[in-house]
This record gives sequence, C-alpha cells and structure tokens, in this order.
Amino acid sequence: MPDGRPRFPFARPDLPPPAAWLDDLQLSYEQRWFSNGGPLVRRLEGELARRDPAGGRDAVVVASATAGLVATLIALGLDGPVALPAFTFPASAHAVAMAGCTPVLCDVDPLTWELSPAAAAHAVREHGCVAIMHVRAFGLCRDLAAIERVADAAGVPLVVDSAAAYGGATAGREPLGRAGIAEVFSAHATKVFAAGEGGFVLAAPELAAAVRRAGNFALDGLEVTGRGLNAKLSELSAAVMLAALEQLDDVVERRRATAAALLAAARASGLPFTLPDGIGQPPWQGLPLLLPSAAARDGALSELRRAGVEARPYYAPGLQRTRAFARCADEALPVTDELSERMLCLPVYSRLEPGELELLAGLLTAALTTTKEEHGLSRR
Repeated sequence: MPDGRPRFPFARPDLPPPAAWLDDLQLSYEQRWFSNGGPLVRRLEGELARRDPAGGRDAVVVASATAGLVATLIALGLDGPVALPAFTFPASAHAVAMAGCTPVLCDVDPLTWELSPAAAAHAVREHGCVAIMHVRAFGLCRDLAAIERVADAAGVPLVVDSAAAYGGATAGREPLGRAGIAEVFSAHATKVFAAGEGGFVLAAPELAAAVRRAGNFALDGLEVTGRGLNAKLSELSAAVMLAALEQLDDVVERRRATAAALLAAARASGLPFTLPDGIGQPPWQGLPLLLPSAAARDGALSELRRAGVEARPYYAPGLQRTRAFARCADEALPVTDELSERMLCLPVYSRLEPGELELLAGLLTAALTTTKEEHGLSRR
C-alpha cells in the first residue's frame, strides 16, 4: 500500500457511466421538469413495479432508503414505540426517530442474525409497540414468514428495511418486495443496485399513494394533511437508477460468483466460521463471516489490513451500545453483543480486473490461515 490506500478497499462503487444515462435526461430538459415526479421518475417507478408483477405493489422512488422508511412510517400514521433490531446500521433507528416514533431495540436470533420473532413479540407486549421494523441484515434474503406471523398476531404493521437486498431473491426464487406491509430498498453508491443516492418503497397502491404524499411535505393540493418531509428524487438521480436497473441482473451474477470464490478461499484456510441459516439468494453487498471469537476477528482484520484488503467489523457496536440509542433498550442484548464482536465482513465487487479475484482469494486464504495458526483454531 505505497499510497496508504488498500489494494482492495471495502467498497468499490460501480455506477453506470454517463453514456448510459445522459440521453435519458433529454425529455426532462425538454419539459424543464427536474424534480417533483418528472417523466424519468414516473418511468422508473413503473419499471420497478413491473419487475415483480405478481407482487401487486406500486413503487415510490425516494431520495434515500432512510427517507423511504421515514415516509412509510409517517404514511402509516404511527405514533409510539417501534420494535427493531439493535444489530443494524444506525439509519434504521434514525428513521424511526425522524418519523416521530420511539425506537425499541431488540435482540436478534443467533442463527439468522436478524430480528428475533420472540424478542419482537415481547417488545410489542411489554412496550406497546405500534409497529415492527425488520431489517434484512447484510442484504440476506430469507423467508420472513415467522416475523410476519408475529406482526399479524399482534395486529401491528411490519415494515421491512431491505436497503442492501435489492437484486436478491428468496430460496424459492421469489423476488424481494412482497414482505410485510412495505419493503424499502436503497440505491446508495455502496449498494449492489448502485446509483449514488436514492431508493424506493414497494407497497400496495393505497399505502404507496400515502408514502408519496408523506414524502412530498404531506401535501394534498394546497392542504397539508399531516407530518411530512422532502423525500423526492431528482430526474438526474432517476436517470442513473434507470441505467443501474438495466445492468442489475448482470451485476448480481458477477457478485455472486465473487462471493462464492471468497467463501471457498475462506474455507481453504481452515479457520472456523459460520454463516446464518436460510439466507436465500443474496446480491452480496459484502460477505459476512462470524468468526469463533472477538480476538480471532480482530486478528483477521489486522492480517487482512497488512495484506491490503479492507475488511470491516459489522454492525459494530450494536446500537444499544451507542450514545444516541443507549436508552432504547431496557435489557441486555447478548446475541447482538456477541455478533458485533465476532463479525468480519469482506468486500465483494461488481467488477474485477483479470487476475484480481485470484489475488484477492489468495490474500484472504493466507490472512485467515495466519489467524488460525496464531489463535490455535481449526475446523472441527
């Protein structure tokens, strides 16, 4: 690393080049319509909805997944506690707070790494939660029937934060977007569906209309109908998202191949690690591995850093350990603590130069082999 930068950074954004989307902006320029639901935004919403016609949901594009979560919670008319996992990126809890609700942080299941149905049910009973927010950790694509049953039994809506998961599918090859009352996705530069910034919400038509209204300052004509925000997407961002959508299937295929090669390289090291149960068919924004101990995780991070590979801990610390959200959990969350101390997340790329994958895999095997030997670990 002669310039101080890793050979393999944690994220290597791969957005469509300008040539793929500049021509699409001609109509926006002709109409001088650059925001507030312009022609490209409307076209993008139609194409996103058509990608899963069996889902029966409309798409509402938004400035970010966080804005989409806020607009969805506002559209549902919620006011009160919302249960969500502590093992997640801070945006999930920020969205709850920005929507005027109170985050109630819950523990996750040790086998799935996602919100524990039992913990969510407990939060609804003990705290009177008015909704549940499930987060697809690392963009994994499991069946959410168990958490849906909890929400249905409690009579509260389930909102699914699928920020990192677009392009994935369940084990039964069903595209994402049908779970809960709404699913929210990101098009941030670091995501697989990468457009710089942006996102979208998939929901039934009536709720989608309410989300769109909430994201436009809660305006209905000249009437302000309630709480709202500016969650609108510009035509320029819509043009990039349209181009990203065209290349998405190819990008996901390449990332899955890269993730498979890195998994094979990790296994070749002999260092024990685990993956969660029932992951479906993720698009692999990153590759998370749960190592045997916090010391092994920290050792692997150091070895990879020396090799020029920027791996990271994830999601660490758990939100209940942060200053902003420390008061949002009234009990210990041992699984969240354990996962955040042992989780190693590896970079996965959409595009690699010839020979790069072999080099990255070799560096990974060598670093994890050294970690195994230094900590006296071996696969049983």
